Amino acid sequence: MNNHIPTLLLREWMQHKRGWLIAAFAPPLLFLALLPFGQIHGMPTEKVPLGLISLGMVLISTGVVYAICLLVALFQLPGLARRDTQDRSIEFWLSLPGRPSESVAATVLAHGWLAPLGGALVGAAFGIPIAMSVLAAKGGMALPLSVDWAEVVAAALPLLVRGLVGTVPLLLWLAPLIFVLMASSAWLKRLGVPLVLVGTGVTVGVLHKVYAIDWPLKALEALDDRIGQTLLHSPDSLKNALMTDGHSLWAWAAQDLGSTLAELVSLQFVGWMAIAAAAFALVVMKRSRGG
Repeated sequence: MNNHIPTLLLREWMQHKRGWLIAAFAPPLLFLALLPFGQIHGMPTEKVPLGLISLGMVLISTGVVYAICLLVALFQLPGLARRDTQDRSIEFWLSLPGRPSESVAATVLAHGWLAPLGGALVGAAFGIPIAMSVLAAKGGMALPLSVDWAEVVAAALPLLVRGLVGTVPLLLWLAPLIFVLMASSAWLKRLGVPLVLVGTGVTVGVLHKVYAIDWPLKALEALDDRIGQTLLHSPDSLKNALMTDGHSLWAWAAQDLGSTLAELVSLQFVGWMAIAAAAFALVVMKRSRGG
């Protein structure tokens, strides 16, 4: 059986590439453009090594651009579930040999994983220029010239690999939220997302405060914790690794990623995946019916 997902991913790129490129390149370019007109305050160049400050700016650049691209994707995905119905392009896509499940999966992969991942790579590429520019604005050209940038890149590489690989479990933990909102938007149109968000909030609040039923709230809180630990499981261990001479950051990255992956082998993960699978089936069912 042929897999049409690569072709469908190409279709998403051709249709949305302008927005993706703007979301990825606009923040770092805008920051660099505005930096000469601003002032740098509160940077502890005397207490913290410049190499560590530069490393932090590279990671911040990567994380900020990734977060912006991911937020854009999460905002768009529910509406994309009803996009083909509105412009009637669903009639064209249903005539192709690809299955509706492939088109839904390709949409989520393109917007929820590949586009933010590309944004992270753009942010990482701008990390060194941004760090150099900030240091130069703070203390003149002598400051960035005093940094061993090869050492900064060597330290950043395992941390960036750790974060980029962590985007896979992040998408998995986000899957139930993504597909539930997509299903609600597909079946209930514009009212779907507000109804799900408000309805869930009210229901969980009433169960917690009126009936003292806490498991729905605890389940959502645990999901939020898992999402927050996918890209960096233990900030304290990272801090210790950076401060300890001779400690291998590659070893830390492998250990930290292992802790994140271990949480995928749990009943909690299975339960949320069951919800994601059911919502995915609802989206596919709506798509297969022609919108």
